[in-house]
Amino acid sequence: MKVGRRFRGLFLTAAIGVGIAVAPTATAEPAPGCSGWQVDTVASDLEELENLEPDGQGGFYLSGRSRVYHIDAAGEVTTVLENLRFPRGLQLVGTDLYVVTGSDGALSRYDTGTGELTYLATMTVPNGLLRLPDGDFLTTWIGTDFGVPHTGVTRYRHETGAVETKWSPIPRSEGLALSLDRQSVYTDDLFTGQVINIPLATPDRWTVVATVPGLFPGLDDLTITNSGELYVAAHVEGAIHRVDPVTGATCRIASGLSSGWTGPSSVRIGPDGAGFALYVTVFDGTLRRLRPPPGTDLTPVHTA
Repeated sequence: MKVGRRFRGLFLTAAIGVGIAVAPTATAEPAPGCSGWQVDTVASDLEELENLEPDGQGGFYLSGRSRVYHIDAAGEVTTVLENLRFPRGLQLVGTDLYVVTGSDGALSRYDTGTGELTYLATMTVPNGLLRLPDGDFLTTWIGTDFGVPHTGVTRYRHETGAVETKWSPIPRSEGLALSLDRQSVYTDDLFTGQVINIPLATPDRWTVVATVPGLFPGLDDLTITNSGELYVAAHVEGAIHRVDPVTGATCRIASGLSSGWTGPSSVRIGPDGAGFALYVTVFDGTLRRLRPPPGTDLTPVHTA
């Protein structure tokens, strides 16, 4: 719904207006790997960017306000889909790119080889998107869509086409990442700064594993490394945080990535030369690259 997206913007603006956007918190000496990150810009002057997905060839797909872009390993940007109703979460499976659109709630499959777009289901104001090991999809409900009943995390059953709202009755959630043991998923809460674990076998028994400090970081999306660490985009604060879901420890690895309504919206791991870097979409229309300090393990999870 356009009303929902507008309400989200008004909510964030109000939060900033009362001074709860980027208030720093007292911290001890940074943990290893929390300082020394280098930030640069890969692409700019794009639409308000919501999500990104590695293409497996050194590039990415990115969802903008009305279109889906592809940026290749050389940095060339092309538009692959346009005139969409607020595209949000993206997932690439083989040559098929799955996308959810916020205004009409559609889950669709885009064949990157033929260019064919196929509608699959309506998910009720979806935001994040994750394909599970069994082929089902999960979508999140951010909780700022005015007038829309609480839908929790929704599951799309790919074998039957059934859509199960409140598969997990978590009140609000944004990004989604599969745990290393593939038995649960992580998500985050824009309002509370909480990082949450949802067991796939018992989705009604979700637990909070960490809370990102600050009065209102405004968590938006997250990704996981092969060592089990989470990296979380704090939209309102304009920062990226590292989270240990086992101990609950957190640290800020980068800040100043624009803030408030124009802040970072998604984070993923991608190749960078012989190693890896974090790539971040920002509502100011830029794709940023965060290069880690020496010794940081950013090996991505291989889910094939």
